[in-house]
Amino acid sequence: MQSLDFMLPLSQDHILAIGRVTAYFSLLENYTNTLIADLLELKSREDAVSVTAHMNYSSKIQLVKTLSSTKFDEDSELRKKLGEVINEMEISNVNRNKIVHASWYYYSPSKNESGLLKQTARGKIKTTLEGFTPDKIDDIAVSIFETTGKIQHFLQDKNGALYFG
Repeated sequence: MQSLDFMLPLSQDHILAIGRVTAYFSLLENYTNTLIADLLELKSREDAVSVTAHMNYSSKIQLVKTLSSTKFDEDSELRKKLGEVINEMEISNVNRNKIVHASWYYYSPSKNESGLLKQTARGKIKTTLEGFTPDKIDDIAVSIFETTGKIQHFLQDKNGALYFG
């Protein structure tokens, strides 16, 4: 297949960094599914899939928030840790959406920067342009990966293991 990358206002390093954001977020979403299964006390991966398969990530976060409000009455430390995890999940979701759903507008070889065009229309049209280097995008990927680790640590603290069931 012929590459059409030349059509994009992105360097090859930008494309690789965006791919890392996508791949690390996929891992985060898998661990979020495990977290939900654990909080619901599900016993199999099939049960977990039946709950999470058709949920978008924002809905999964809301479910974890709701479950956190009904769990851990006797363990305020676990509740606090889960609250911190939820906060990181929300940040990861916002940052992932910013990169993956971006309207990439320009590429500046001298700065090795691609511009993300953001427009909103709430009452009036507002346009902003934010430059991203591959390193800046990689920082977002690393942050998403670290959020996965925080879910792992929470499950370890809660269960003494990383699995559910």
